[in-house]
Amino acid sequence: MIRHLSTGTTNPGDIHPGLAEHQRDMIRRCPYLGPSVDKGLTTWTAVEAQPGDEADLFATLVDTAELLRRERRGSGPLACRNVAVLGPDDEGSARRLMQWPAWVARNLYAPVQLMIGRFWIGVRLTDSKGEPMTPPPVSFFSLRNAIPSKEGTFLAAKVPEILDVLATGPGDDGRDVFAEHFGRPVPATEAASVYADLVRVFPVTRTA
Repeated sequence: MIRHLSTGTTNPGDIHPGLAEHQRDMIRRCPYLGPSVDKGLTTWTAVEAQPGDEADLFATLVDTAELLRRERRGSGPLACRNVAVLGPDDEGSARRLMQWPAWVARNLYAPVQLMIGRFWIGVRLTDSKGEPMTPPPVSFFSLRNAIPSKEGTFLAAKVPEILDVLATGPGDDGRDVFAEHFGRPVPATEAASVYADLVRVFPVTRTA
């Protein structure tokens, strides 16, 4: 069972001291993050999770995504929510814990143009210019407004089907994202109970 450790802060250093520097590094690479941070629209929460908590972790993503959908209706596309995942202290175990919840949530929310990114502790990545990025000191999910023209740099080769949905989806028309798959709305409080069904709906076809 996951534990919620923080209700929300605009200061990533409240979650982990190394996250402040990591966010500054990301600001240098992302033209949208700086204005979002400056306007107080980037928030951080934290949970503690272990292997076996995937369904509850997915439910946390759903709850966060629905909060973000409401926020961006008022504040616009710069709203961003991050969820630090404390527990796994190595890249391999963090990846195994986070990959399926992120994949399912990304598929579920692509039609309403909401993007779910996931970053494992210590993972070494390069930006669109091929420059090394600062490895994150803790694992985290990042939920933000999708920008199809920008997502292509890393989605086109790996998961083009997600990119297609982002680009052609209706935008956020207020729909219940579960209804298409279950024929009925599913409250966020029931998200964990349908997680296993959604894993079967969205099989991983390639590294995502």
